[in-house]
Amino acid sequence: MKIGIKGIILIAATTVLYNAGILYAQVNSPTDNFAQQMETFKREMAYQKDEIRELKAMLAEQTGQKIANTFNETAFVREDIDKIVDKKISEYFEIEDNREELVSYIKLPLDIGYKKGFYLRTHDGKFSMKTNGRLQFRYSLEDFDRKDDDSSFRLRRARIKWTGNAYRDFKYKIELALKSTGSKDKSKSVELIDWWADYTRYSFAKIRMGQWKVPFNRQRVVSSENLQLIDRSVANNEFALNRQIGVQSFGKLFDKKLEYYFGFFNGNNRNESRNDNNEHMFLLRTSYNLLGGYGKGIAEVESDIEYSETPLAHISGAIAFDSTEDVTMDLEGFGEVTANETDRTSIVGEYGFKYKGFSAIGEYYWRKTHGISGTNIIDQGVFAQTGYFLIPRKFEVTGRYSLVDFDDQLETDATRETTIGLNWFFAKHKSKLQFNAMRIDNENPGPDDIDYKYLFQYQLSF
Repeated sequence: MKIGIKGIILIAATTVLYNAGILYAQVNSPTDNFAQQMETFKREMAYQKDEIRELKAMLAEQTGQKIANTFNETAFVREDIDKIVDKKISEYFEIEDNREELVSYIKLPLDIGYKKGFYLRTHDGKFSMKTNGRLQFRYSLEDFDRKDDDSSFRLRRARIKWTGNAYRDFKYKIELALKSTGSKDKSKSVELIDWWADYTRYSFAKIRMGQWKVPFNRQRVVSSENLQLIDRSVANNEFALNRQIGVQSFGKLFDKKLEYYFGFFNGNNRNESRNDNNEHMFLLRTSYNLLGGYGKGIAEVESDIEYSETPLAHISGAIAFDSTEDVTMDLEGFGEVTANETDRTSIVGEYGFKYKGFSAIGEYYWRKTHGISGTNIIDQGVFAQTGYFLIPRKFEVTGRYSLVDFDDQLETDATRETTIGLNWFFAKHKSKLQFNAMRIDNENPGPDDIDYKYLFQYQLSF
């Protein structure tokens, strides 16, 4: 039988009055033992508290049941409850930590995601692969001195690459160059340009094998994705050693301030299946970071897009010696000359500086070719390049002067390049728009050839 709320209140009031009457009678009864009366009073008070506590519990149960019945009858319908649950779930997953916690409970065979590229990796970290793509779309207007002018759209570069690690201690890279022209101009529609593996257990003595850019001069090794101007300097184009197959040891010493590279290569071009002789090219390069780490080794970016809060600087140098069987050159007064058992020594010196959006880099080249007509032919080159962000990390102005000074025995004695550029960065080098205006002065025995080039290029990398 259910007891009504009024009934419970009446019982409680009656109990209190009854016990109060008993206590009053006992306190006012004639007795000499006052201490005994006080003990009796305490017991009765404790008993009264217990009864009131039980009555409160009964009242709460009766009242709660009544509210619950009312809620079920009038307050909500099923659809409203579903909406509330959906809202709470959505609010829960809007918090990143909650999403990550849920993902941790769902164990896939591989970790999959995007971080500077789309990646796959095993949970133990022993194997991983990251995929990146890059497109450079260019418009060029070329005003030539001695041939017809040219106006062209072109895909300057279309690349796809994979990088990652295997068995923890190995890193690798595979990069393909894709060409829209296919084989029409005798070029390959798909060409392997990089394929190397590094053994990285010891940071001071890593080992690389495969095909990659020979680390002779910095501008050649910096990815075309991260160049400050659209193209490399004419001096780099003349003296750089490009990609070759070989092996090298490299590392960082003295708190990563000193970098070194020592390697030997076939001495021919990329994708050559064999050396065709028993001669090789040897290389030694060192780089000293005067004010701490200058980028990530020789492969870095040219602009100070990170807006360095402290000055960064480096000085570097390299020497390469290459022996080859046949070298053909066009010598003034001799015509085309081919020499056997020719050797070539190349030297480069470099500097670099960055601070709060300002950057300055430069390289000097010296090359001696021995064995042609019994003489030594010495060529030299240089470039100096600078840039500054008028709007930090967004808008940069830049310029460069470059010179190639050939030996006096060559018909073409010198080539000079002057370039100014504007860069707008949407997402650092991953998405950027560039404009360059170039003047190329080619010295000849007769009048000079002076060509002008105007280049626009958009780059998307992901």
